[in-house]
Amino acid sequence: MTPLELILNILAGAGVAGVASILGALIQKFFKPDKEKKETLEARVDTLTTSLREATQLISQVEGEIESRTELATKLRDDVERYNQLKNLSSSEVEAVAQVLRGELRSEGTKSFWKAVLLNFVFFILGAVCSFVIARFGHQ
Repeated sequence: MTPLELILNILAGAGVAGVASILGALIQKFFKPDKEKKETLEARVDTLTTSLREATQLISQVEGEIESRTELATKLRDDVERYNQLKNLSSSEVEAVAQVLRGELRSEGTKSFWKAVLLNFVFFILGAVCSFVIARFGHQ
């Protein structure tokens, strides 16, 4: 069992223990005879039903939190594996990867440059058209 799985199991156990203690307290509270305040059976059942609904919602929230933490732990484990693979590359492999990345960056830079030129040209034409329309029809 990995440390991550151990931590997740501890969190799950703590969540279940917390819910169990809440349920125990609710059961003790609602089924303990109270001499000063006598509720009807129907009111006690309604109160217990509401409390159980709230406990169910809490359990769902705890399960969701455990699932999100499990996903994060899986992602972190994948990142560690990827880092270990990258760490074990030889210097020639590192240089080859760097050359590929430089080529990608260079081609992206060229594409971005031409996209910017085209966008600036479009705005230039729109500005010229607006200036012409305002000059031509603005003084009427």
